[in-house]
Amino acid sequence: MFRWIVHKKIIDDLYDVIIVGGGVAGLAGAITAGQMDLRALLLEKAVFGGSVAVLETIDEYPGVEKIGGWELTQTMVKQARNSGCLLFDSKEVTGLQAEDDSRFEVQCHGGDRFQAGSVIVSTGGRPKLLGLKDEARFAQKGIHTCAQCAGARYKGREVVIAGTGRFTVRAALHLLELGCRVFFITGEAKIFGDVSLIKKLLSHKQFHFMGGSHVTKLSGDKYLQEIEVTDLVSGDRERLAVAAVFVYRGIVPESSFLAAQKDAQGFLLVDENVMTSLPGVFAAGRVVHEDLPIQVLIGAGSRAALSAAAWLQ
Repeated sequence: MFRWIVHKKIIDDLYDVIIVGGGVAGLAGAITAGQMDLRALLLEKAVFGGSVAVLETIDEYPGVEKIGGWELTQTMVKQARNSGCLLFDSKEVTGLQAEDDSRFEVQCHGGDRFQAGSVIVSTGGRPKLLGLKDEARFAQKGIHTCAQCAGARYKGREVVIAGTGRFTVRAALHLLELGCRVFFITGEAKIFGDVSLIKKLLSHKQFHFMGGSHVTKLSGDKYLQEIEVTDLVSGDRERLAVAAVFVYRGIVPESSFLAAQKDAQGFLLVDENVMTSLPGVFAAGRVVHEDLPIQVLIGAGSRAALSAAAWLQ
């Protein structure tokens, strides 16, 4: 009974800001909001830290030579709680509605509803898949979207990275450290990301860059065994025997619950104060731009909290 009463009070409270999404942008927003003495609530549908939490090593964050993704994000969770922000995971937001000029209602799966004077959306996105026949059949049986999560089961085998962006570079390095032979297949002519890490990739004897091409077919019985790769210019096709394909084709932004202006891909449009087309609703992180360094994601979350605080005044 006591736990129910506490939960009911949390629901009935009016918060200054509700942060939707607990990746590093959302956690940074929570820390900043708490430091500014705002009544803040963070709602995360899965695990705090998002895609950064699974990174084995982060060595691009200013002032920190090297840190694990889990250590960084769990430290941010602790800092957010210490600043006074309430954090809840396993709480999926399904809708947002303006009650009046100074109050929003955030609706969650299961029926819970929370109210606040402002909202920060930092929901990131879900992985964009290849869109191929049999992709669903091979899900977790050779098709994956996280090398740091599933890579260990393919130690020493031939695998594919399909996609581009800074997360693909770190995924490829992780797989190389596991002794894998890595085929990097992308429609781009070059690899994008941290230049020093890209040089490290290109100099590795087990790394094979296949630019200007796409994975066009998946084959296998119970598990993935072979792929077809098509050259985008010549149309030539090549078959590769591989144990796994790790898909990094970007994200589909988790913005469908919000009736704000978006670009053609569904990313939220924001102004110079990171406010969306809905006054009092701000956005930060990969729901605005899909490929940003960690330090930029964190800065964007803090900036959104500062903008929300200014809005509330």
